[in-house]
Amino acid sequence: MIFLIPLIIIQCSVIFFFYDRHWEKIINRFSNIASNEINLIINTYEKEGIERTKDFANDLNIRLSIHNEIPKILQKRSILEEKVYKTIKSRVNKNIDVNFREEFVAFYMKFDDEILQVNFPRKYLLSETPIIYILWIVSTSLVLSLIAFLFMRIQIRAIYRLSKSAEDFGRGKEILNFKPEGAMEIRSAGNAFLKMKRRINNYIDQRTSFLAGISHDLGTIITRIKLRLELLDNNKETSQIKKDIEVMQGFLKEYLDYSKETNVNKSVKINISDLINEVVGLSKFKDKKIFIKCARTINIHNDKGCLYRIISNLFENACKYGETVAIFARKKNGNVIIDIEDNGPGIKNEFRRKVFKPFYKIDDSRNLNKGGSGLGLSIAKDLARKIGVKITLKNSKKYKGSCFSTIIPKVS
Repeated sequence: MIFLIPLIIIQCSVIFFFYDRHWEKIINRFSNIASNEINLIINTYEKEGIERTKDFANDLNIRLSIHNEIPKILQKRSILEEKVYKTIKSRVNKNIDVNFREEFVAFYMKFDDEILQVNFPRKYLLSETPIIYILWIVSTSLVLSLIAFLFMRIQIRAIYRLSKSAEDFGRGKEILNFKPEGAMEIRSAGNAFLKMKRRINNYIDQRTSFLAGISHDLGTIITRIKLRLELLDNNKETSQIKKDIEVMQGFLKEYLDYSKETNVNKSVKINISDLINEVVGLSKFKDKKIFIKCARTINIHNDKGCLYRIISNLFENACKYGETVAIFARKKNGNVIIDIEDNGPGIKNEFRRKVFKPFYKIDDSRNLNKGGSGLGLSIAKDLARKIGVKITLKNSKKYKGSCFSTIIPKVS
């Protein structure tokens, strides 16, 4: 539109001013010349007769003929023909009728009982050059516009590929085939994107390596402590220390999982019922009351690993705070919605946005044995963003606790 609208305005302006300033002057000039010649023929006919007038007309390349009546005249005229007719009629000293034909223009003048017909070649009065000029302008503009449009499409395609690569990179997908192309400015933006991608990947690698190193070192120390505790007598104090060590190992694992970059794999067909049962079957919360309601026919296409971790994290979060957990899956408006509800204390409105932040805990006491690391919901939210899934939080109407809804679009 940025390209076409100015082009159309310019073409319309050129055609209008050409017609108004140039074409109209040419028609007036042709009409005035024809009017003078007709007046000259009329004067010659009245003074010297038809034979002398014919010889005079032949010299002007004009045909004369005498009729008893005026032939049938076509009344419908174009705008230019009407202008020619009015101009000549206003300048000829005789009542005159005009008939516009394909090859000539016939003028009829009445003298007593005779009708004098004067035929002018059509090109003497109506020039075809302006029409050819306008057609040439329009056709040339169309051809050049098509060429410009093709080149513009190439540039737009380059911008689209850059946008698509940035979107995929933001979702955690691996970018393999992108290379800067197009105009200099677009290539510059593409190179800047590649540099940014390398810096972010380097940062993630450094953070992952750093945390992996810490996790390995701390894991080694914790393993030694566990071995030494096994050599001691089992009593209340050693049992409590073992529990603390298990909590520390769980934290280290969650920290390491959070620091790792999760790549989104190719979408595969997933049966939601099988996925939910797999999550529940591999969960460590076997002593909870768990209810599952999901049709066997609900299938989607998405990354199975990411979706498994999302449902697993939400399910484990519900099991931590409630004794009863219910999972409902259904289709609605072309989407699959998985609700995970519990009968726990619920989450107040002022905390609903904060619970998805890393390391955030509602429990002010920071009880590590109950509160967890505060990364489960954050990991689930991050994975959901990468695979195009939405997670919402509301109160459970049936169980009076929390209800985490996972909305998966584009159901197959």
